[in-house]
This record gives sequence, structure tokens and C-alpha cells, in this order.
Amino acid sequence: MSAVVNIEELKKQFLECPICNELFNDTNRHPRVLPCLHSYCYTCLKKLIEQSKYTCPLCKFDFFVQNVSVDSFSKDNTRRDLLNFVRAGDHKSEIQCDECENEKAFSRCKDCFRFICKTCLAAHKTMKTFSGHEVFALDDFELSMEHVSEFRHAGMCSLSNHQKNPLTLFCAGPQCQKPICYSCCLTSHMPTDNKKHITRDIEEVYTEKVKRMIEKKDKILKTERELVGLSKRINEQLDRLAANADTTKKEIQAIFKIAVKILERRRDLLIENTDKLTKDKITLLKKQDTEVINFIETIRDACRFLDQTVATKNQSAFLLLSKTISNRLNHLLNTNCDTEPRDCNPVLFSKANLGTKLQRFVDTFGNIFSSFAFGPKTKVTFPTAIETEKDFDIIIELFDYYDAQVLDEMIITCVLFETADAPLASVGELSFTHMENGKYKASCKIMDTGIQRIIKVGVMMNSRDFYVVELKTMIEIKPKEQQTNSKIKIIHYLCTLGIVYAFDNYSQILFY
Repeated sequence: MSAVVNIEELKKQFLECPICNELFNDTNRHPRVLPCLHSYCYTCLKKLIEQSKYTCPLCKFDFFVQNVSVDSFSKDNTRRDLLNFVRAGDHKSEIQCDECENEKAFSRCKDCFRFICKTCLAAHKTMKTFSGHEVFALDDFELSMEHVSEFRHAGMCSLSNHQKNPLTLFCAGPQCQKPICYSCCLTSHMPTDNKKHITRDIEEVYTEKVKRMIEKKDKILKTERELVGLSKRINEQLDRLAANADTTKKEIQAIFKIAVKILERRRDLLIENTDKLTKDKITLLKKQDTEVINFIETIRDACRFLDQTVATKNQSAFLLLSKTISNRLNHLLNTNCDTEPRDCNPVLFSKANLGTKLQRFVDTFGNIFSSFAFGPKTKVTFPTAIETEKDFDIIIELFDYYDAQVLDEMIITCVLFETADAPLASVGELSFTHMENGKYKASCKIMDTGIQRIIKVGVMMNSRDFYVVELKTMIEIKPKEQQTNSKIKIIHYLCTLGIVYAFDNYSQILFY
């Protein structure tokens, strides 16, 4: 059973202009839809686009327009259907009969698309013209979105000499793409040599377009679910980061008890640095979470708009909006989304040994640090070919979320994997030398002739698992004796960056 609709909430969400807060009507305040699928009344939208650049007041999306008329934005006739639905469900309002316009309406005909009073209903039942029409009482219908289609308007041709003709056809020609009546088909939409027209049944086109957009909606909702999961992971990281900061502060406190008077100033400075660095990381993650939540709401907003327009089952009104809705859904589908929190790295505290020369080193003792390296941006470079029993170099480069090289000098090690779960035991853990900003190099030699390939690299930072880089192009290893004519026979396999997953999702602030 469908949920009952809240009339006031429905009015505010779909029937009021967000700028002037007036109800939409059929004249100067009829709704027009922006590319972001937010609707404004004709009067307000006309003022909004007076400049070459304008911003949607709801989603803050910027649009650039030059010499664009307000009439170029799609008219949303589904709001008229929704208004009828709300009027019927709002017991405070009185609906006049569409036939005589004098009496209060008590019924509605699904086939005539009109409200009918008791007197007109009696005539409606006796006339052969209306034989078979389905009429229902306004007091008996259920106020749910499933019944919105019962209050839709008849789609009528807008041409002055065709206004009594229903829109039963659709011109699918590249220059038209709009609902038409039968008279339009016979006059201005016949196939010609210089202008192609393709006439189709409006119900068939409506069904096809709704099906395609529902498929797009399902894909967008999948993205929305992934973003909800990402938001959850971001907040988990924020909680861990706060807990890690507390742990680091306690470690600092314990170390400085050895020489409180000497190290007091240094201690306070390090705690301040911890707070600052932690705050920077929290700011970065909260900014990402805000972006993710905003995009989630953008997706939900577009889906709600599609649901509302489809719920009316008004083919002509929907098809007028179909291009705008489809463009918006395509835009959302093609928007690149983050898949990981932008910072999962711990804040670390490096310690120096305390001894007889403590006073001499007090000004340089201890340091608060953490890398902003973003795992998915890690690049690992191998030579074009690897020969057993011969040295080769591996280069690892670290970048932050914004593709800037990480300036901090870290202790970088790695292990190589021949299979998903089997590191190369014969090679062991490799230590890297810092070359320049964000770049590290290690030399390696494959002695085991039974090894055939390297499929991924596990990178560790400061003795903690940092990220796993899977090689999209696997490095194949040739035994030395099989590579006699290397200039001719070596197959060049380039290692390109591939992102799989992080070793450790539970980052901690370290102090040593």
C-alpha cells in the first residue's frame, strides 16, 4: 500500500516557485525547468537569466547563457496535473465543475480529464458520447502518488487552429522531436525532401523514453549508494583521526614527563602542530564529505523529479521535458566521483632518544608529521623488461589528492607479488632511497628463475601498510638463458598505474 501524501509538503516541493514562493499557474507564473531539473516560475526565471551567467538558487549550479530566451527552457506541464491532484486532496479548497463552471465538482472523469458536478455527471452518464468513460468520486480516491495520473490534463495542440486536437502522435524527426496532433501530421509534418519528419505513436515513444530514463535512474541510484558508502568511510576516518590525535597527545605527554621543565615549551608546540595538522586533514575530509552529500542530494533530486513527471503519465507533458531530463541524467552519470576518502594517512610523531645530551637537542627533539599522500594516485614504474639475475630499478612516486607531489620525506618500502596473495619471498622487502620530492628508487634482482611475472606491488610508508598498486600490464620475467638476442626477442611490457585497495583502512597516528 502506497504512503499517503502530505499536501503541504507536496505544495512546497513541487508547486511553489522557490524564489517568490507563489504557486505555479498557467499564465505568468507557469513553471519552466532549468538543465539541473529545478523549476522556477516564468516571471522569476526571466529575471534570473538577464545576465550572461546565472546560478540556480537551489543547487548553486552555474549556467552560461547568451541571447537565450526564457521560452527556450522546457515548460513543465506535469505541475498542472499535480495541482489538480493537490486541489482534489485538499479539503479546504473547492473545485468548480469544468463543464458548467457554476457548481462544485464531486467527481472526475479519467477519459475526459475533467472535474464534474452532480448535475453534469447525470448528463455524462446518459450521453452515448461518454459511454464507457470511467468516473470516480473525489471523496473516495486515495491521496497517494500512484493516483496522480488520474488528474492529468489532456495534451492538446498549441496551434491556434488545432487547439481542439489531442496530441496523439510524436514527430521523431531530428528537427522536431515533439508531440503533434493528427492535423499537424497531415499539414506540416509530412516527410519531404528537404526536411525529414518521422511520425510515431505518442504512447510508443513515451514508453520507450520512460524505460530508458528509468534505466539511467537505476544507474544513478547505484552511484548514489556508492557515494553513501564513501560518506560513511569518510566519517569513520574522521573518527579514527580524532582518536589517533588523542593517542599521539598522550604519547607526547608521557615522553615529556622525563624532562618536563626542559621540554615544556617544545611539548606545547608539538601538540599545537598535531592539532593543526589534524585540523587540516579533518577540513579536507569534511570538504569531501560535503561534496559527496551534495552530489547524493543532486542525484536524489533528479530522481524525484523524474518520478514526479512519470507519475502523471502525461505523455505530451513528459516528452516536452524528456530531453532536459535525459541531459541532466547523462550529466550526472558522466560526473566523476571519488571512490576513496581523500586522506587515510595517519598523523605520526617522530621521537628522538633522551640521554645526557638532551638539552643540546631539545630544540630539535620530536616532530609531528603525517603525509597527505593519496593512495590511488601512487605511481610505480618498472623497466620495460626484466631479466633474471640482473639488477633493475623500481621507481615509486607519491602524490596528494590534487596530483601535487608529496614533499615529505618518508621511509618507503615495498613487496612484490607474483600472485594475489603470494609475495616474492626470494626478493623480500625492498627499501627505497629518496631521490627528490615525492620520488623514491630501489634496486632489485630476481634470482628465482621459476618466477614468471609481477602482478602488483604492496607499498609501505614508515613501516605501515600504505597502498597496493596493481599492475594493469603485468611484468613478465624471462630467464637469462632465454634472452640471448635481447634487442630482437624482448617483449616490452610497460607498467602502468592501477589502483586496487588500501592495505589498512584503520590508519593510526604513530609516535616513536
